[in-house]
Amino acid sequence: MFGAAGTTERDVGPIPTNTHSGIRNKDMTSVSIAGDTSASERGSIHKTVPLCDENVKLISSVENGDIRPADCLFGWIPTLAAMVNYMFIFGASNSYGVFSTYYLNVKFAGTSATTLSWIGTLVTSLMLGCSILTGAMADKRGYRVTAYTGTVICTLAYILASFSKEVWQLILTQGVLLGIGASFLYAPSVSIPAQWFVKNRGLATGIAVAGSSIGGLWFTAAIQAMIDSLGAEWALRILGILTFAVTSLTNMLYYRRVPAKPRKSLFELRAAKRLIFWLVSIETCTIYIGYWALTFYVGTNAKHLGGTLRDGSNLLLVLNAGSVIGRVMAGVIADRFGCINTLLVSIMLTVVIEMPLWMTAKTITPLYVLCALYGLISPSFISINPVIIGRHFDTDVLASVMGMTNLFGGLGVLAGNLAQGAIFDKYDKREQFTNTIVFSGMFILFAGIITFVMRVHVQRQRTDLRFFQKI
Repeated sequence: MFGAAGTTERDVGPIPTNTHSGIRNKDMTSVSIAGDTSASERGSIHKTVPLCDENVKLISSVENGDIRPADCLFGWIPTLAAMVNYMFIFGASNSYGVFSTYYLNVKFAGTSATTLSWIGTLVTSLMLGCSILTGAMADKRGYRVTAYTGTVICTLAYILASFSKEVWQLILTQGVLLGIGASFLYAPSVSIPAQWFVKNRGLATGIAVAGSSIGGLWFTAAIQAMIDSLGAEWALRILGILTFAVTSLTNMLYYRRVPAKPRKSLFELRAAKRLIFWLVSIETCTIYIGYWALTFYVGTNAKHLGGTLRDGSNLLLVLNAGSVIGRVMAGVIADRFGCINTLLVSIMLTVVIEMPLWMTAKTITPLYVLCALYGLISPSFISINPVIIGRHFDTDVLASVMGMTNLFGGLGVLAGNLAQGAIFDKYDKREQFTNTIVFSGMFILFAGIITFVMRVHVQRQRTDLRFFQKI
């Protein structure tokens, strides 16, 4: 992978288990391999296995420098590359509110919110849901091959969407095709920080996923400006060109720290035997059901309060600006106080902030306050869930396991956004937002309850049963 000239991430021999500290015993009969997870989280792990052909390759890989140590300086290169790619992966979904407001109020004013919600819904749900396949592909075929596939598909999706004249055409291009392409970029991106870092895993993951909010910032401003001056069609074409140009360069920096070991099954089915996997999956599903309501409808809410389309895009700018800070800080706090503790507090605070501020807003000003606080606090699960997976599963299968949990996230996005569109049409009559807000808040609250159960489960596996401890 990084060693002698001519090696690639697929040239390295298979690895029987996680490797960090390297080879403990070279007596040519057995080899002891140290896990890369900190003792405070999972305890020191040392496995003694027979010195077979695979272990001979492992020794060679370590001695040649093909396997780099966790928390090394080089790890920031692929992590920062992932941050840039996150701008384009989530930039499309985080800024879809601009397109949504334009479609709902201008281009397709007579079309129901439920129908139009399919476009933004499919981008995120397919990006997350398809990662069960693209994550396995990333572990099996390589991070760069997977990412370049996503670059090509995303570029094609934007260009085709720019020529779409009907809603169903946009659903297929800006929704389905873009979501599938984003999944190929997302799967390797989400697992890179967790693979390269242990001590600073939360910080590294937070910095990487902050790229999604940075992308939301400039995507939102750029899309609104392009729609105003060039039209939505050219806005889509320019996004396609930028996606191809930038991600083609950053994909080159997608290196693995630990090579994937061969497995018979495409999926990491052993993960499904562990309760922590199901708890993370259910938490991901339920929080995604309620999470996107504000992003999709705050612009329309602002217009109902006397604002303009520009006010809607400005609110999304504030939301994404808060998320840049919030996602990095969530990682830092998680490293200090525990990832599950941080996740639990942030989810509960999201409910406390969202429902009162949004339901009582009579002017645009409270919406700005809501977007700022929601951005700071609510997206912590995007930073922290990969950290939880990284703490409880082996490094060489992170993309596969994250893909499996994100399948539930994709289902949550699909169910939640379509339900919110139906509620907004049928019960809120496209004039108020009370029922939509309650629906969003209740599912985020349920995600908090699942996170509390997750905390109890992890705590009960420890000998120290103090309630206030780093988990």
